[in-house]
Amino acid sequence: MAVGLLVGFALGCLVTAAALWRLTLSAARQAARSAARAETAALKARGSDADPVTTIVATPAAAPVPAATPAVVVAKPTPPVKAARPAPTPPRPRSATDSAPAPVLPPTEDNLPRLRPASGPSDKRGPVPRQQTGERFHFSGRCEDGEAEYEFPVEWPDGAVTVAQIEVSTKGYLSISPMTRTPDRIESHSSLIYLTSSDKRKGVRTVLTHDLTHLLVESRGVGEWSVRLYGSDEIDELTGTMEGYGSTVLAVRQDLPVSCVTHVKSSSWSAEFICACGRITKSSRSCGCPNPPGLPSSPTLGAWESGEALRTLLFPRAGVLKLTTSKPSDPWRLEVRPYTGKPKAR
Repeated sequence: MAVGLLVGFALGCLVTAAALWRLTLSAARQAARSAARAETAALKARGSDADPVTTIVATPAAAPVPAATPAVVVAKPTPPVKAARPAPTPPRPRSATDSAPAPVLPPTEDNLPRLRPASGPSDKRGPVPRQQTGERFHFSGRCEDGEAEYEFPVEWPDGAVTVAQIEVSTKGYLSISPMTRTPDRIESHSSLIYLTSSDKRKGVRTVLTHDLTHLLVESRGVGEWSVRLYGSDEIDELTGTMEGYGSTVLAVRQDLPVSCVTHVKSSSWSAEFICACGRITKSSRSCGCPNPPGLPSSPTLGAWESGEALRTLLFPRAGVLKLTTSKPSDPWRLEVRPYTGKPKAR
C-alpha cells in the first residue's frame, strides 16, 4: 500500500510539472507572437505616409532675400552731349616749292652749273582750299561781285617765324596785304599776293612776322582766297642739294654756320635768310642775335638779283630761307655746304 502511495505521488508530480511546462511554453509563444506583430506593425508604419513616432515639424523655407542695392547707382542714360569737333591737323605743304620740283641736272660737258628751264605745266594748283570747322591757323573766304574790303586779325601758331601758304582765284581783282593795327601804331605793308582776271589762279608761300596783326583782303568781282599758317618746324628742311621752281620757304634747322650756294634764273628774284628769332631788318644785315666766333662781322644773309645769277649766302644759325621769283616756272638750285671760314686771329 505504501508503494502505491509513492507511485501516485510521483505521478502527480510528473503531471504538475508537465502542466507548468505547457503554461510556460504557451506564454513564451504568446510573447513571441506579440513581438512579431509589433515588429510587423512598425515595418508597415515605416513604409507608409504616416508620420514617424518622433515627429519634427518642418520649418517653412525663408523668403528669398533681395539682392543688395549696388553701391554705385547707374543713372538712366541721357542723350549724349555733342562734343566739340577737334580741330583737324592742317596738311603739310605739298612740296618744298610752290610748283613741281625740277629734276637734278646731270653734269654738263664743261662742268659748269646750269639750270633746266621749266617744260610743260609747272604750277598745277587744285581748287582754293576752304577752312574746315574748328580748323585753326587757316582763314578763307569768298568774294562777291562788286568792290569789297575785309580785314581780320591773325592767330599765330607757336614759334617766332610763321610761314603762310596763300591761294587765290578771281574773275576780277583780288589782293591780300598785311597790316599792323594797334592803339598806337597803324601801318600798311606791301601786298603778299595780287591777282587779276588774266591770271585767274595764283599761289605763293611767304614769311610773316608777329608784328603784323591783321590781313586785309581787297577784291573786285567774284573770287576765293585762302591763307594757311605753318610753324617753321612744319615745312621742308633745306639740306644737301635741292632744285625746284617758283617761290618757296625752306627751314634751316642746323644751329651751326653753313654756306648756301644759291643759283636762280628769274627776271627779278631774291633770297633772304630770316633768323629763328623772327626779327627781320630791312637791310637784312643782322637781327641782333650774336654770331658764332669766326664769322665775318657782316655776313651775306641775302641776295636781290635780276636774270640768272649765282650767289653764296652765309647762314649763321637756325632759321628759314625765303626765296622769291617772278614766275612760278622760274628755276632754282640750292646747295648747303659746311662753312669753312677760318677764325680770325685775336
